[in-house]
Amino acid sequence: MFQLVKPEVESIPRETWNTVKVKWYFWLLIVVSVISVTSLFFLRVVKNDLINYAGMIPVFGAVAYVASVNKKVRTAFWKNLAELNGWNYKSADDPKREIGIMFRQGHDQKIYHVIEGEIEGRQFKVFNYHFTIGSGKHRQTFFYTVFVFKFNGTFPHIYLNNKANHYDIWVNEKLPVPSEFGKIFSLSAKRGYEIEALEIFTPEVLSKILDGKHTSDIEFVDQRMIIFTDKKIDNIRDLETRIKQALELEDLLDDKLDKFKFHEIGDRPYNF
Repeated sequence: MFQLVKPEVESIPRETWNTVKVKWYFWLLIVVSVISVTSLFFLRVVKNDLINYAGMIPVFGAVAYVASVNKKVRTAFWKNLAELNGWNYKSADDPKREIGIMFRQGHDQKIYHVIEGEIEGRQFKVFNYHFTIGSGKHRQTFFYTVFVFKFNGTFPHIYLNNKANHYDIWVNEKLPVPSEFGKIFSLSAKRGYEIEALEIFTPEVLSKILDGKHTSDIEFVDQRMIIFTDKKIDNIRDLETRIKQALELEDLLDDKLDKFKFHEIGDRPYNF
């Protein structure tokens, strides 16, 4: 059984706080921010945008400083995790290099803190991903921690959407699932390859996913299973839980996916 070697930083928010709280200039920024905000409150009758903006500079400075420390701590968390477990790390990657419908959603897509290596002989990758939809007051950003496993078999583009998360997505044709799963999952596949999708996601498999309390989306494309965990991980406890769940899904489907073969139908595309 796989045992994760834990990084030195076990909680990104806690380590960020431990770092900033001992810096005198952080507290100076806080004091000046409080004075500035209090002064603006008592001077709110003054209709001078320049004064208002100037008074908020210390607040922006404090926020920017904490954000900068948090970014450094997060990088150390993922980089140290990779080093301790014998994996490769890079700070960012181009979403256009990833094949999958989730990586074409919205705008401002970003992939960062990428780890690649092997777990129990299986090629895998884990990274942070986010994209944005809408703009202005309707702007919304979706954050994911993504796990990728590569298999020996070949299979068409299939997507299992878990309705427990916050973003719904499908590929071409929506497929029927047994009524007991209809409120939890929606299944879709490339047109003409519906049978292959139903052969993989049998009622037994859906039942085991449900029993395991998995809330991730699962995408199959280009010999890979891509698991989209619906949030950005901030501590080692959450990461261990998510890796365990990802490996449970890999173990549930590995025999089938390593052996799976299908026949391409004429000129109908089977991949993304």
